[in-house]
Amino acid sequence: MSESTASATSTRRRRTTMQPCVRGDVGEPRASTMCYCGVVVRLYTSWTAQNPRRRFFGCRNYQPVRRGCGFFKWHDEEMGRRAKEVINELLGKMENVNDENVGLMRMRMDEGGFAGYIEDDIATIYANMKKTKRKLKQAFCALFVTWLLRIVLLLH
Repeated sequence: MSESTASATSTRRRRTTMQPCVRGDVGEPRASTMCYCGVVVRLYTSWTAQNPRRRFFGCRNYQPVRRGCGFFKWHDEEMGRRAKEVINELLGKMENVNDENVGLMRMRMDEGGFAGYIEDDIATIYANMKKTKRKLKQAFCALFVTWLLRIVLLLH
């Protein structure tokens, strides 16, 4: 694993900040791996176009304004050019689908807004309520007739 600096820019609208990996990831640093601050390092994930999904160790005190002590060490080996292309292409497609969904939702809201959704839901609920009420009346009538027949049979 070689030490280098993290690429700071991304050509796409991706998170360019460091993101901590989920606890318990394989390869999480041992308690003995310390940064220059004397704090146990954290395993982060890079989401830049140059290093998509590549993990690295960094100072826990890192914040966008205050960079901590600057400790940085790659955890994963660098990916090949083709792997980077495929990952970036898939991430781009995912972003396009998300953008398309947002556009469709906005278009739907412009047509009738949430009021359109709510009106449709209310109409459906009201129709179902009427059907249920009708079925309940039928069941009540059948129950009443059954009880009436039992009373008649008991009296004879």
